Amino acid sequence: MQSLWLAIGKNWRGWLNATLLPVLLTALLIPLREQISSTDVAMLQLVWISWMAQRYGKTLAIATTLVSVLVLNWCFVPPYYTLDVHDTRNLISFVVMASLGIFISYLSDRINRQLQKSRNLMSQLRAMYMLSKGLAGRSDWQSQCAFAQKLLSRRLRAEVQVVANCNKPAAAAGMLQLQLGKNAAVGWLLLPESLLLPNHTLIHAAQSLLGQSYAALELQQQANKNLLQVESEQQRAMLLRSLSHDLRTPLATIMGASSMLADQDLVLSDEQRQQQALNIYRHSKLLHQHFEKVLELSKAQLADVQLQRSHFSSDDLIAGALGRRSELAADIAAKLSCPPAQALTGDADLLEIALANLLENALKYGAAPFVLSIETTHGWQRLVLKNALSQNGLTPRAAADAGHGLGLRICETVAALHGGRFSLQLKADTAKRCNTEQATAAEAVATLEWPL
Repeated sequence: MQSLWLAIGKNWRGWLNATLLPVLLTALLIPLREQISSTDVAMLQLVWISWMAQRYGKTLAIATTLVSVLVLNWCFVPPYYTLDVHDTRNLISFVVMASLGIFISYLSDRINRQLQKSRNLMSQLRAMYMLSKGLAGRSDWQSQCAFAQKLLSRRLRAEVQVVANCNKPAAAAGMLQLQLGKNAAVGWLLLPESLLLPNHTLIHAAQSLLGQSYAALELQQQANKNLLQVESEQQRAMLLRSLSHDLRTPLATIMGASSMLADQDLVLSDEQRQQQALNIYRHSKLLHQHFEKVLELSKAQLADVQLQRSHFSSDDLIAGALGRRSELAADIAAKLSCPPAQALTGDADLLEIALANLLENALKYGAAPFVLSIETTHGWQRLVLKNALSQNGLTPRAAADAGHGLGLRICETVAALHGGRFSLQLKADTAKRCNTEQATAAEAVATLEWPL
């Protein structure tokens, strides 16, 4: 009885329409009692019963039917204002009217349930589409679980938790725990048990989508790891070729010159001996420089676990780079055009190594002037070194000790460690002479950029 009064209290407007409005409608038709029949009034009441069934459901529609039958008997069936029925034909009409009203109530309630079920299914399909789209737009498992938790909580209008780890959470009363992942648990979906039955399509689809998304992330990570391994192997092969070229040339010269000096059967003049000794010294020094670069490269490759970011001035960076090439510092400084001092962020030691190699390559293979520019735009820091090249691309100084693969490899490694990129472009200019295009001096542009 108490539950009935609570239901009436929650839907008092519907009960008011079910009881008072049929009485009011019939009372308004009393003045027309001589012109219309009880059957006409019953048809009008059936219209109201149909509306009540569509609007409030079968319970209030059946109540409207019973009230309508009673008020019709009271006002339009002789003797008036009593519930007596003297004519059995009116009794049959009342039974038919009540049966028809109850049938309309059940039929309308069935249609409303099917409509609500279709709407719920469409809402779940839309939520599944949004979940699939949102998971595809997120690249890590934690953010995917957070997005799924927010979406499901909003769609199901209840607290839903998506735990992004394989440890099973503690059981709670009334909470359902669904495992994410087929073979092994990669996460858990926690929600009230009452939500499973009406929303089982969305919940199971979310469970499947999250498991597939984690598997896709694992496959993507494995593919990236394999790609990185392939690139590492390719870079290692390129490095070995560069080392073979850069180290074998001076080593062959040293061995040839020293063998000439050590050959007792070979008669050499003092000038020739001095020349061979100079060759040994010069190429030994070049070999020492190459080993220094190998050490710098090793330091850069091992710095990924201890990258030390700091704030420093561009002037300090340039001075540190020149200090690392002290034997070339005077020649480089005489040809270098530096920008005003700017604040930079990154690993100062690694960036000094990269800039030192850029300046050394510019001195060996380029021609003055060397123009260094530093930019900070849109969250990126950029070092750009421009220098001219001779027509054949090598200066006389570079022709004697060619080999520059290690320097560029060091710059690429330093850029990668900072999450940036390195590029070297050779731009050739052309001029028309006698209706023919001829190549003129080219320009080399080396760009090292990394995020703030």
